[in-house]
Amino acid sequence: MKLEKEFIQFVLEKLNFKSKRDLYENLYLKAIVETYHRINKSTGGENEIRDRFVWDLQRENKLTKDYIQKNLLQLDFEKQHFVSPTEKRRTDIGFFMTGIGNFTFECKRLFKERSKNEEYITEGMKRFIDLKYSEKESYAGMVGFIISGNILAIVNDVNAKVKDYFLVLTQSDLLTKTCVDWDYSFQSKHNRMNNTQIHIYHLFFEFLEK
Repeated sequence: MKLEKEFIQFVLEKLNFKSKRDLYENLYLKAIVETYHRINKSTGGENEIRDRFVWDLQRENKLTKDYIQKNLLQLDFEKQHFVSPTEKRRTDIGFFMTGIGNFTFECKRLFKERSKNEEYITEGMKRFIDLKYSEKESYAGMVGFIISGNILAIVNDVNAKVKDYFLVLTQSDLLTKTCVDWDYSFQSKHNRMNNTQIHIYHLFFEFLEK
């Protein structure tokens, strides 16, 4: 355990980050936001929009492309992994760095019709709570693609749903905190099925019909 911690700290120092959380926020989250400013913002299917992010993160994003090209950072999408002997899942976007571990983003489309947005919880958040994703990690991300409706109204509605979903009550103040100064975002911390907790960053971006 001591050797593992020393190795993690060595890697972080070499990359000029103070902690895993510092790396997650100032590399992965900032890269996602930076990429959004550059990519096509027309609407589309979930995977189609996700692929725009992946292409840019690999080829154009100044924060991530050099790490990826030098094989210091691995960027995966639609990566299969077993969650039981008979069940496999595919993660939407995953970052992996030796010594640091995995950071998973689950992506969901969101709509003006509130009834269509339940999957953000039941097919997104639930996978982290049930240990389908990020079982060995303490941090993860959710990305909402706004397809129709007012983005602020949708973010507020999702925030209220997240608040009622296995929230760590002593950390409820996270619901008012943005992620890397992106206005349409918040954070939350949740209790999981194995009595551990996971900190989730929620980022929302518009992809509306032109």
